[in-house]
Amino acid sequence: MDALRPLGINLGLLTVQIVSFLLLILTLWAIAYRPILNMLKTRSERIAEGLNKARQAEEALASAEADKAKIIEEARVEANRIVAEARSRADEAGTKIKSDAQAEAKRILEGAHAEAANEKDRVMTDMRDQISSLSVAAAGHLIGENLDTKKQHEIVADFFTALPKDAKKLGGDVTVITAVPLKADEQKKFETAFGSKTITFRVDPAILGGVIVRAGGQQIDNSYAYHLTSLRSSLS
Repeated sequence: MDALRPLGINLGLLTVQIVSFLLLILTLWAIAYRPILNMLKTRSERIAEGLNKARQAEEALASAEADKAKIIEEARVEANRIVAEARSRADEAGTKIKSDAQAEAKRILEGAHAEAANEKDRVMTDMRDQISSLSVAAAGHLIGENLDTKKQHEIVADFFTALPKDAKKLGGDVTVITAVPLKADEQKKFETAFGSKTITFRVDPAILGGVIVRAGGQQIDNSYAYHLTSLRSSLS
C-alpha cells in the first residue's frame, strides 16, 4: 500500500472501485446481457424460421408453378384431343351425309329409271295393240277375208312370241329378246318350253317382231329385223 501511495493511488478505494465494477458487470450480466443474448437468440431463431418458411414458400410456389404448367399442358392436350375428335366426328358426319346423299340420289335415279322403263313398257304395250290391229287388218285385206277374234290373237301372239326352231336345244341360261314386253301368259309359254332353265326377258324394239334366243354363247335370231336384212341382202 505504501508503495502505491506515492503514485497517488488509494488501494482501498481502488479495491472498492474494482469490486463495484465487478458487481456492475455481474449486475449487467444478470439484468441486461443475458436477456439481450436470449433476445438475439430468439431473434436469430425467428429469422431462421422466417428463412425456412420463405424457402418453403418458394418451394411451394415452384411446385404451384409446376402444377400450373402441368394443368395447362393437360388442358392443352385435352383441348387438342377434343378438337381432333370433333374434326373426326365432323368428317364422319360429312362422309355419312355424302354417302346418304349418294344413296338417295342413286335410289331416286333407279326409281326414275324403273318408272321410265315401266312407262316405256306401257307405251310399247299400247303400241303393240295398235300395231296388232293394223297388222291383222292388213293381213285380212291381203287374204281377202275377215279374221275372227281368236285368229287375230293367234296371229298377234305368233308375230311377237313365235319360238325359233331348235331354240330348245340351246344349253345354259336363256335370254329371250322380243320387240315388245311379253304378257304373263306369254312368258309362261317360254318358261314351259325351256323347262327348268333360268330365263331372262329383254325388250328391244329394233328387232320389230319375232324372237331372238341366246344361251351358252349361241344365238338363234328369228326376228323380223333379221329377216328384212336377209331379204335386202338377197335382193341386192
